[in-house]
Amino acid sequence: MGLNFDAHGDGDYLTTDPALQDDVERKLIVIHLTAPQGMLAGPAIAAACEAVGLVLGDMSIYHRVDESSGSTLFSLASMVEPGTIPAEGLADFKTPGLAMFTQLPGARDGVQIYDEMLQVADRMAGLLHAEIRDERRNKLTRQMRDHMRESIIDHRQRVRLARSRH
Repeated sequence: MGLNFDAHGDGDYLTTDPALQDDVERKLIVIHLTAPQGMLAGPAIAAACEAVGLVLGDMSIYHRVDESSGSTLFSLASMVEPGTIPAEGLADFKTPGLAMFTQLPGARDGVQIYDEMLQVADRMAGLLHAEIRDERRNKLTRQMRDHMRESIIDHRQRVRLARSRH
């Protein structure tokens, strides 16, 4: 399942800072929500997304939109190709899991976006009776959450250094 989470175009959530073109790699953050047994059903996914403030939008996936800027902070897609969550035919839609993702630098500070992703993932996991997993689909432990936060802080420092050079 090699979903491509690259965002392109004017409407995406990546910053377009020219100082970052080649100096700092984009950092992909992924959190999976998986069904412990069976599948997650379309209507339950839609209800959970509505409850946590995710909206169905571009590319037929859900997005968390920053209220002040209108920019997408992170997105949620099916773990199964093509990743879409169909608005039509939702009653029959099933998936073994969901992938919540963003690329940094983003519309806000990376740690803020990550913390918001974790809050949404925790709430959705409760609503869907799903398990929260990391990008490799291992159980997302407190230690893994802290490690990811530290890697985001390190990435933020590299971005700031790159910007200071330009």
